Amino acid sequence: MKERSERVAAVDLGGTSAKIGIVDRSGTILARDRVSIDARAGFEDIVGPVAMALAELLAGSGGGPPAGIGIGAPGFIDPDTGTIVGGSENIPAMQGRSPAAYLAGKLTAPAWADNDATCAAAAELAYGAGRGLRGFLLVTVGTGIGGGLVLGGKVWRGMRGFAGEIGHVSLDPCGPPCPCGSRGCLEQYASGPAIVRAWKACAGTRAAEAESPLEVARLARAGDPAALEAFAGAGRALGQALGGTVNLLDIEACLIGGGVADAGEVLLEPVRRSLRRYAYPLVAEGVRVIAAELGNDAGLLGAAALAWERLGA
Repeated sequence: MKERSERVAAVDLGGTSAKIGIVDRSGTILARDRVSIDARAGFEDIVGPVAMALAELLAGSGGGPPAGIGIGAPGFIDPDTGTIVGGSENIPAMQGRSPAAYLAGKLTAPAWADNDATCAAAAELAYGAGRGLRGFLLVTVGTGIGGGLVLGGKVWRGMRGFAGEIGHVSLDPCGPPCPCGSRGCLEQYASGPAIVRAWKACAGTRAAEAESPLEVARLARAGDPAALEAFAGAGRALGQALGGTVNLLDIEACLIGGGVADAGEVLLEPVRRSLRRYAYPLVAEGVRVIAAELGNDAGLLGAAALAWERLGA
């Protein structure tokens, strides 16, 4: 009987690039690369170069074919087929297609796909800030807001694989319209673009001083009132959504990841204050709001964790 490989291939598929890597059981990235993506291109024009780059990476790192392939991608993904069934507006050619089936065929290895934020939660559980925790919510704060749930020490995907979409919890039914079709979604108040919008609204003629959420965070750390208010507003909204989640699920921690999490305590502290306001005190007792640990590698390691999970490792 042929011995199974001790490495998997991982793909973190984004709107402008795909990060690819070869990862062992311990979460060590043995080799990595990045493939540029034209989000307007057709399906095979996007995933074909990813397959070729993965094949080259595998050949260059030695050791034969991988035990499996894990893929993290934005959107709602059927956990059985790896088909992206919705939420892929930024990469329209992916809608209704299965990058897992395509890569499995090209690389002759089993492949699975999952939502990128769910993959990031799997990574934090296996290799990061979630190690040893039985229940937590990972919130990824970037251009949008995503989420991944861990309950009972395992990733919880829900009945159809769609669990964790905290970014589209409505905080105000009369709030600003959201592209999802609802109004007042968390994403409209606490995403990176929302923080920049709030800063510009308060900063007046100084609005050009910051064009990204991390630039606003730099100003906030320097004591700028408009920047502090922008992050206070984002923190209030995040805390409101997390307070309801804590009440509902009785989790141990809320992990904040994604690019905006690099703002650090400028964001985390107002989230903690707001969570305590919106969660039942007894339920909120001891719940931690902490930064995720894996940074830019969360998606890649999460795709690898998905593959190891499906392989039963």
